[in-house]
Amino acid sequence: MRKFLVCVCMGGFLFAGEFEDNLQQTIKNSFNQEVQIISVDTFKSINGLRLAVLKSAEGAMPLYVSADGKSFLAVTDFFYFSDEGDKELLLKRIDEIQTLNKESQAKAFDKLFDSVPQEAGLLLKSQNKTDKLLTIVTDPDCPYCRAEMANLKEHLKSTNVRLIFAPVHDEKAFIKSALILSETKKLKDNEKIIAVMEKYYQNIELDEKQLQTKTDVVHGAANTIFGSGLVRSVPYFHDGKLK
Repeated sequence: MRKFLVCVCMGGFLFAGEFEDNLQQTIKNSFNQEVQIISVDTFKSINGLRLAVLKSAEGAMPLYVSADGKSFLAVTDFFYFSDEGDKELLLKRIDEIQTLNKESQAKAFDKLFDSVPQEAGLLLKSQNKTDKLLTIVTDPDCPYCRAEMANLKEHLKSTNVRLIFAPVHDEKAFIKSALILSETKKLKDNEKIIAVMEKYYQNIELDEKQLQTKTDVVHGAANTIFGSGLVRSVPYFHDGKLK
């Protein structure tokens, strides 16, 4: 759990005092982190039980907290409340957290993929006007990436496609990626770009000249993508917006 960023509120009013101090100290003792709290609600059907929502750089999370703020439990999907309002409250908070986490995760991926230099990838424009953008992290020697090649034209009917080359195989995969980038650099036609990719998305022998191709750009992209910890395999897909 990392450092938390936002304020404390309860029922629309600023919440302060012993409960907050105790809960902050409890979290600090448990995770060695200074924390703040998004919201605190009190259940009607379980005396003294409170629902606290915390937010970290990795997203939001709910906790059941004792009345004194010195003990807590993770919220699970196994629960029963005699008060229907308590059930609705918990489901509402969980829904809010899921929305917040999805938005936070999407922003993290957008930031990551936008940080990769344009020369390390390809942008194929949709045949129909749209700002939808499908980012695909790919590797010419990955069998699943090769299978995905068959879907490219279908994707382009409804979305723009950004391909980022981040191989997980040996150096030949990096060389193939670099060759694709080089040979498509001046191409504008999607059909011709895909044809170049198809040439290298198979088991082929590279000649001596090809084996001398520089792969710094591709290695840099791969280091950025996998070094983030957000992407762990290929192909990886992310839906976003074209800027």
